[in-house]
Amino acid sequence: MTELEKQFQSPMVNLLLSIADDKLFLGHRNSDWTGIAPILEADIAFSSLAQDDIAHASAIYQLIHTLTGEDPDQIAFGRTENEYRCADIVTKNDEFNWAFAIARQFYCNTFDFVRLQRLSASSWVPLSSLAKRLCAEQAIHVDHVHSWIKHLGKGNEDSNARIQNALDTFAPYAAMLFEKPVGIDILHEAEILTDHSAFFVSWKNSIEPTIDTAGLTLNIQQDELQGGRSGKHDEDFTQSLCELQEVFSTDPLAAW
Repeated sequence: MTELEKQFQSPMVNLLLSIADDKLFLGHRNSDWTGIAPILEADIAFSSLAQDDIAHASAIYQLIHTLTGEDPDQIAFGRTENEYRCADIVTKNDEFNWAFAIARQFYCNTFDFVRLQRLSASSWVPLSSLAKRLCAEQAIHVDHVHSWIKHLGKGNEDSNARIQNALDTFAPYAAMLFEKPVGIDILHEAEILTDHSAFFVSWKNSIEPTIDTAGLTLNIQQDELQGGRSGKHDEDFTQSLCELQEVFSTDPLAAW
């Protein structure tokens, strides 16, 4: 299926916004580490991953454009706060604590990989084709951050304690990744997307082996929460949005 019927377009836009907004804000947060990561290799890698996430967001905003006709830059930077659909974990301030940055990346990157794998099976060809391409690049993100979790967990007593604390701190926010975008059940019922029910289990199964290998513990439950997917955000999101919109608000015609 290459054309999406009108009744499915609004739910699909909500879903696509949740993916693109997650990636845009995560890339923005991670770009803060450029030039100050603990080692040069990590500095280069984190900058590259941030660029990838922002590029992925751009590709998804372009896909939304094919449904709505709206300018992709306007979609990315021109909405009001309650129109963004990202989970608040992607905008949480890591306080320039490397363990916090890695924990956030660990939860989000693995979530994105599992999400893209599932979207690769969509019956809407433009989505499945894009998801397959992004999934191949996302696998690199997952490999990188899982390596860091093992490195910190198995490093020494101090590094183990720091990354464990970071994982525990971000666990409640990670659970909010699974808040359903408005209308997604319609896409499941129409078999445009695969069933969402086992998503949390698939994600948890993807991170537990790394947690075990690193000598860490995972304390996270899937809760029915309302937050970023429904446009309700915290102060960290507001700060990130102001930074992102600074240039656009000054010159809306500037090219991204």
